[in-house]
Amino acid sequence: MRERKTITRNEKETEELGESFIKELKAGDIVFLFGPLGAGKTTFVKGVAKGLGFEEVSSPSFVMINIYPTVPTLYHIDLYRIKSPDDFKELGLEEFIFGEGIAIIEWADKLEKIDWGRRIEITFTPLNENEREVSIKWLE
Repeated sequence: MRERKTITRNEKETEELGESFIKELKAGDIVFLFGPLGAGKTTFVKGVAKGLGFEEVSSPSFVMINIYPTVPTLYHIDLYRIKSPDDFKELGLEEFIFGEGIAIIEWADKLEKIDWGRRIEITFTPLNENEREVSIKWLE
């Protein structure tokens, strides 16, 4: 396991972290995002999409998934509204995770605890109103 921690001091820095993070991603990667509401998860994903050349990014809280036709394709999944891990399976979202794109999943703590294999887990911890500690772990 490899781990890196970063402090971001505002939304712009959180977005910039996501934008630079794309250099560390490749097709087939699964990224799990953890942290409370308002911690910067969607802002980070906006940066990732921007790093892939996509400017308009919105939270998929109501639609569950946004697909960005970038290279590789970016699947932004938001599980905030699911009630149980079974909802994830019933919605058929697994097909986007094990594909050729990059899957980034907000509220990943709502998923069933299984062996996902190689993955990246990012935890956003608010330190105060503006600052966040962002912990990135690469797991095999």
